[in-house]
Amino acid sequence: MAVPKVLFEDSNISMEDIFKTEVAVADIRPGAVVTGKVVGVTNDYAIIDMGSKSEGRIALREFDSPPAEGDTVEALVRSFDAESGMVQLSKRELELRRGWEIVKEAFEKQVPVNAVVRRSMRNGYLVNVEGVFMFLPHQHVGLLGPRERSARKPNIVGETYLVKILELNERRKTGTVSRRAFQDEQNAALWKNLATRIKIGDIVSGTVSKHTKSGVFINVEGVEGFLHRSNITWERKADAAKEKLIPGDQIKVRVLEIDPENHRLSLGLKQLTEDPWNTVLTRFRVGDKVRGKVAFVARYGAFIELGDGLEGLLHINEMSWTRKIHHANEVVQVGQEIETKIIGINREDKRISLGLRQLYANPWDTIKAELRIGEVRRGTIRTINNNGFYVSLTDSIDGFVRREDVSWTDNAPDLKKLYKIGDEVDFKVIEINTEERKVYCSVRHTLPNPYKKLRDKYPRGSVIEGKVSSIADFGIFIRFDESFEGLAHISTIEKEQAANLKKHFKKGQEIKAVVKSIDPENRKISLSLKDVPYALEKLEMRQYLEKESNARTELASPFANLKTLVS
Repeated sequence: MAVPKVLFEDSNISMEDIFKTEVAVADIRPGAVVTGKVVGVTNDYAIIDMGSKSEGRIALREFDSPPAEGDTVEALVRSFDAESGMVQLSKRELELRRGWEIVKEAFEKQVPVNAVVRRSMRNGYLVNVEGVFMFLPHQHVGLLGPRERSARKPNIVGETYLVKILELNERRKTGTVSRRAFQDEQNAALWKNLATRIKIGDIVSGTVSKHTKSGVFINVEGVEGFLHRSNITWERKADAAKEKLIPGDQIKVRVLEIDPENHRLSLGLKQLTEDPWNTVLTRFRVGDKVRGKVAFVARYGAFIELGDGLEGLLHINEMSWTRKIHHANEVVQVGQEIETKIIGINREDKRISLGLRQLYANPWDTIKAELRIGEVRRGTIRTINNNGFYVSLTDSIDGFVRREDVSWTDNAPDLKKLYKIGDEVDFKVIEINTEERKVYCSVRHTLPNPYKKLRDKYPRGSVIEGKVSSIADFGIFIRFDESFEGLAHISTIEKEQAANLKKHFKKGQEIKAVVKSIDPENRKISLSLKDVPYALEKLEMRQYLEKESNARTELASPFANLKTLVS
């Protein structure tokens, strides 16, 4: 639809004469296009001199930037008040009408248009295309430049991009655009041309465009190729080599993959040189001593640079014959030069295994000649943990004292209250395990075993008196003789009571039991409840027989009467 337009143009008169000329009221009608000059600016409006007895005004919000007096403005007549002579004008509506015609033509011909990003929205951006406000979804923004990539959240408000129009809404005079669609069209043409000129394995020139955490983008003939960090250098860590690739530099790279359909161009830099693993077996042999610099330290081990892109792994298990190492940094540090021995080469998996302890004699080979099971020693406490503590045995080997081997009467003592690192203690060597590389020691075995005295005091069948210390599903524990505890298994308890132990027994309850056995070495005391009546009866019978025996002995003595007379 053609938009009527009133222009004040005459080659025979000046612009000043034009604005002095009155425009017929009939020409200033809704829908007409007029041109005027800004003669005043209020808080809300720009006042436009129409060159007639009437003035026009345009809301300031319709200007992209505040207007100044003297500016020439073209606008659409929205309404005209004949009495006041005031004309309501709209600059934006004129731009919208003209822009909509341009937008429709661009959509029909599928040609790109310029879009100015005006405002960020929840799901995308509001953009201005020839005066028409349209929507650019986030997923259609496309790839951004290096500067914008560096931002955590891209800020593209104010930027101008070429976009393709995806759809239009005639009623609302708006639509949806896509920058990605335009980029895809451009890339498709570039990829088509590139695929005819290069092939996998070619060496090509490219320009370093930008860095990412995982690699470097290289522009090859207008196409963004990617040089992954793993393809920068044969060395394990590529950070140093990556930093030498400065944006803008021209470099040579080898083409590793071309995928026009998915727009993927993979490049390699290290592939310009021979893989050092191809010749590793000619340079190194198992058993060689090598020197290198520690490149990386992890909990499980350290990587040692051996030169020309080769690295070996020194695992924590290969650092010491005797020491328990929890983290490799307890032994080596990054940048440190050390000597190691090659203990394995796997060319297929590209692995070199190194050893540090192999440089020294294995003390476990001679430990049995230096220690004897059963000998008592004195040593210094090295470390303490919840399970026990380590004591010094030799210059390189420590012995371990388990918590249960500290005391005869307390199976779970608080070691940190009893000892501190640096204390000297006496202990007995009770086990040497060269396969597991452990020597077990005992403090309690250097002390008299109170369970032996207890066994002498309470032989099998003795009746003890104690208190219930705890109740388990399988029986009850009874503490007696101050510090000893025995177990009465449910099999030694009457069936009625065994069916519900917690009903018939309470913690602290005084109780009698019969000693079935006392094992001094394992500190185990077996008790019985159902044998108590029989044991008491047997005890009473024995006491009675002993009393009768003593009485008969006195009567049988020839001095019995004499004793009575003397007394």
